[in-house]
Amino acid sequence: MDGINIFLEKSAVIRKMYIENLDKADPGFKEKWLKHFGYLPRFFEEIYNVCNGTYAEIEEQVYFDFIPGFRLMQIDEIIQKYQEEFKNCQEFELIIPFLADYGDFYYAYVRRKGIESIAYISDEGMEIIHNDISSFWKTIIAFYDENVYYLDEDGYLSYDFEREGEIGRKYNIGISYWI
Repeated sequence: MDGINIFLEKSAVIRKMYIENLDKADPGFKEKWLKHFGYLPRFFEEIYNVCNGTYAEIEEQVYFDFIPGFRLMQIDEIIQKYQEEFKNCQEFELIIPFLADYGDFYYAYVRRKGIESIAYISDEGMEIIHNDISSFWKTIIAFYDENVYYLDEDGYLSYDFEREGEIGRKYNIGISYWI
């Protein structure tokens, strides 16, 4: 599944200049990534071959969000956050944050016993929210297809909380986050 391109196409339908406001892909990102992580998950290769996320200090704030409240982090930022907070985690083989909110909450790629998942990291800890990468893409793409995501009156990406839970449960069976 080419999740990033499908997702960006769906996003561009309601946010006309979103793609143009993403930082351009860094042609040397693989080298930089491998130097720090030693392994490049297909998930990140797919995303960062297309773009290098959103600047934390983006000029047009309406284009900040990749999903409501969270922007796609840039490679250097991911590496720095990994080194500072997630490098020595004992519970998982690998935790790599890739979506950041305005504070210290993240969506992260996690791998345990070779299984790739997506976790949500907050003040309350870390919780698996997608059992696999495919579920992550299917869920956030469905949020566009089923009108969960929309633009508020000020042009910011927002979401219908109830519908988000319904659709989330549909694509993430057995995940307590969505219950």
